[in-house]
Formats: sequence, C-alpha cells, structure tokens
Amino acid sequence: MLENDIVFFNLHRKYLNEAPDYGGFLGIYALAAFVNDNGYRGQAWAGTLQEGKRIIDELCTQGLVRMIGLYCDYANVTENIYISSYVKNKYHLPVIVGGPQATALREDFFVRSQCDAAARYEGELTAIELLDCLLDGTGSLASIRGISYLRNGCLAVNPERPLIGNLDALPFIDDDCYLLGRPRRGELSIMTGRGCPFHCAFCHEGEHTRRVRWRSVANVLAEIDKYLEEHPWLEDFYLLFVDDTLTLDENRLRELCEGVRERREKRNFQWFCEGHVHTLAKHPEMIKMLADAGLHRLQLGIESGCSEVLQAYHKQTSPEEIKEVVALCRDAGIQQIYGNIILGSAFFSEDTYRRDLAFARELQALGEGTLELGVISYWPLPETEITRYPDRFGLSVADYDFYTSADDFAQTTAPGFGVWDIMAKVQAMDRELSQQRGKMLLDGRVPFSRIVSWCAGRSAFRAYGLWYQELMRHPHLLACCQMVAAGEAVRGLAEFAVWQQAHPMRVLALSKHLHIQEDGSGELVGVSLERTEMEVLALCTGRLNCVDICAYLVKQNVAITLERLRRILLKLEQYHLIVYSMEEQPS
Repeated sequence: MLENDIVFFNLHRKYLNEAPDYGGFLGIYALAAFVNDNGYRGQAWAGTLQEGKRIIDELCTQGLVRMIGLYCDYANVTENIYISSYVKNKYHLPVIVGGPQATALREDFFVRSQCDAAARYEGELTAIELLDCLLDGTGSLASIRGISYLRNGCLAVNPERPLIGNLDALPFIDDDCYLLGRPRRGELSIMTGRGCPFHCAFCHEGEHTRRVRWRSVANVLAEIDKYLEEHPWLEDFYLLFVDDTLTLDENRLRELCEGVRERREKRNFQWFCEGHVHTLAKHPEMIKMLADAGLHRLQLGIESGCSEVLQAYHKQTSPEEIKEVVALCRDAGIQQIYGNIILGSAFFSEDTYRRDLAFARELQALGEGTLELGVISYWPLPETEITRYPDRFGLSVADYDFYTSADDFAQTTAPGFGVWDIMAKVQAMDRELSQQRGKMLLDGRVPFSRIVSWCAGRSAFRAYGLWYQELMRHPHLLACCQMVAAGEAVRGLAEFAVWQQAHPMRVLALSKHLHIQEDGSGELVGVSLERTEMEVLALCTGRLNCVDICAYLVKQNVAITLERLRRILLKLEQYHLIVYSMEEQPS
C-alpha cells in the first residue's frame, strides 16, 4: 500500500451472510480521482466492516494515511459511528463523512462518531477544502460550504455548495484509485450525468438536483476507451451506465449508442442502463437504438400498476405505458428487463395490493422471460417527499433509522397494515410471481431459445437473475437447456426429416429422480409414465438411435411400433425429459 493523504472507505457489516456488491458505487473512487488531480494523494476501498478495520489499522500503524473518509448510506450509519470514533480515539486522525445519508445525520451522530465534518451532496470540491483545512490548516470549517459539523457542542449546517457545472473537467476513475487494486472481474461502472428532472416522491436524487448536468458523449467514450486500452487481457466485460436518466435525451442517446456499438465490434462486452418509461414510450425509437447497440439489461422504474399510486409518486407514466414499453423492449431483443413493485407505500391497501399483483402477473406474462419483477417494501430515504410528509400518502414511518432492515424488512405502516403485515404481503406476491415464472417455463410460454441463451458459456453468469433462479428449481429443464447450449444435443423430433436416426438422451439420472409406483408405473419430476414409456426412457442413453430402440424393445417382447415410439418420445420431449444427439446435425 502506498502513502496517502486520505483513504475513502465504504464499509458495511456482512449482514445476512452476504458481502454487499459495491461495483456500481462510484462515489469514493470518484473522490479519490479528484483529490489525486488536485494536489493530494487519495485512494479508496469498499468492503466489509471487519476487513476495513484491519486495513485501517495497517495504514495507521505504518503511517500510510493522514485522514480517513467514510461513505454513509441508510444501511451503515452505525458502522460509520464505530469506525469514526475508533480512528479518532486510537489514531487521532481527521475523519470526514459523506454519501447520501450525510444530509440526514443529526447531532447525535456527530457526538457519537466524533467525526470532524460531514460533506452533504456533491463532495469533490468540499473534500479538497476539508483536506486544506484539516491537514494543512488553511481556512476554517465555518467557511466551507456544504458541510455539517459540531461547533461549540451544537450542530452547525453551513450553506449549500454550488454544483459543479462542467462534468467533463472531472478526472476518470483509474486503477490507481483502488487501494488494493481494481477487482479483475471485468466491470466498468460509469456515470454520464448528474441530477434528475423528475420529482419522484420516494427518490433522493430528483428531490435535490433537478437540473441535469451531462458529461459530453465524447468524454464518456474516452473513459471507456481508456479502460479497454488499460485492460487488454479482458476478453469479456460488463459496462454499467448507472445514471437514472440515460434515456432522457434522444439525440445524446443516439450518439452514445453509436459509440458503444462501434466499440463492441472490436471488443466483446455487454452493457446495462436504466430507462424512464415515459420517455421510452414517447420516443420508442430509443428502444431500437439500445437494442441495436447490444444492450443486455434495462432497468425500468415500474413501482406499481395502480394509476393513482403512480400519480402520487409523480412518475409521469401509466400502467398502459409500462406494458407498452415492456412489449417493445421484448420485441426489440433486449434480453433482460428489470423493475420493482413497491409495497407498503403510497395509499397501500388490500385493494392496491390485489391490483398490483394482477398487474405484475400480466406484465410478467407479457415479458415472456425477459422481465424480472422484484417485490420490495418502501424505504423512507432521507429528504424525500414521502419521508418528510408520510401522512399525505396514507403512511407512517415505523423505523426512520433502518435499525430493523437489511433491505429485507418493512419500514412503514399503513391503515390496517403493520410492518409484519406488509412483509407478509411482500412474501405472498414474491411467491405468486415465482410460481408464475415456473409455470411459464414448464408450459412453454418462454421461448426455448431464450432459456438456452441463459445457459450459454461465459454469458451464463450475466443471465443469473430471478428467471435463472427459477430455472434451477426445475433440474430437468435446466439440464435440457444446458445440453443444448453446449452444442451436444438438439430438440424438435417432429421437425427432423430423418427422426429415426436421432439418438435420444435423457437429461436426469433415473436412480436419483425416478419414483417407481406399486403398479409398475413411474413418476419423474411430476410426470406420470406408463411401463412402456419407462422402458423407452431407460434406453434413452444416446447409444441407440430410434430405429435401434424400437428393434431392441420388440426383441424384449414389448408391443411397440415406430409410430408409438415417436409418440412416446414426443411426450418425453414435451416435458423436457430428453434431448437428441444427431450424427448429422439438422440445419
């Protein structure tokens, strides 16, 4: 590790036995890049609390850091209190705090954490002034705009800092910004703009910075080029545009998509972005732009299927527009579409729940395996309209400090619904949608080629999501798709001109999955099999073709013809129990 003026940390406890994925959280690395570009030396690290504490001990005992910066969100407030007070008491270094929760930190936090200051909202310029003040003794905290701190034992909130106008002037995040080296998992997250013109009642970004400031497309593409040049060993990587508003401007999006498409022709990568339903419905040609540029995953702000709830959120969209956009994305060939249904929020009731569930089921069926719907409870994020005025939305905030939640528990109540009632509704809807996904997979309402694409080589881990999780609950369908994806098998007996030459292969081990009934029949993953069907399945090992199977059974005194064998094979294939090996692959 190198000597730094400041090291920024994003630390969370390993709650739910999971280490949070920080790939798309750019804030601390952007700060490191900025201080490096402005006369100081900085790096950043994100991970679990205890590992972060160990790294801080190593840095401090070796004299490799002069100041600590901590990222604070709604989930890690107590972690920041602990680490900040630990650093102050043991190593007597300056500690500053930033991040989205910094705007909501109260006097008690500053007393307990002993931090020197919290930077609110945009932090680059503020961080430089804090370094000047706390390390070099230049100026005073009272003169630094955009911070909160304790002054004479009371919380002082300085005036806000003007926002940075020219985002192209900000330096790129590079490998040097990472304290322990950039992860080699092949992901690049990029923010192409800041601010949001929409005023969603639950969103912190739109509440504070409604004027959108863009980086130029040339500047964004230059960052991608720099990353590709510095990582030539990457054969495949994932590009994430983490803006809320990438699809706001049609002309800008066209230029960006053209640039991405050109780069994908030279280097193989997949990419993700978020889109706004209303702008995509108003300008559907943007969906084609995204698809033609190879967009792999699109996140949409869906939230609810009730018009009055969407209006209360100020979403500026409708259930009809949502369905239209999902269908357009599906038809354009976008492989994954993601959205959430929020429960326990505006005007929550048994009626809105039933309507949201019906809408979610309709939407999921419409997506035909492309749409993933998460079911979440409302999070009362700081300074949002719903959090400030919950009574206007028929709610009460039960746990403003998120003491009970690791993204897994309700934080609000509604008339007739306590937090446990809302959690029961989240579970019920999630269960219903999961069951629908399973039934759609087994009933053939998701194109088989789409399912196979989820299992195809290196891209398989990119497909991991709600649909893939459901696929893994059906081992016969999963095995069937994996065998086809590997190029070792085909399906479609009825389409083979010379089907008799096909070599049927079962996809599951009979010793593990076949249940023999008392009457000699069988049951395999819920499919009832007559004795002759079992005899056929036993011979589906790929060693014999269909003609040979029929001849073998006749010798065993089984009453069967080629036509009956064909019907049995069609049944087994219908239930995803067999595939075929062909010595001559069908064209």
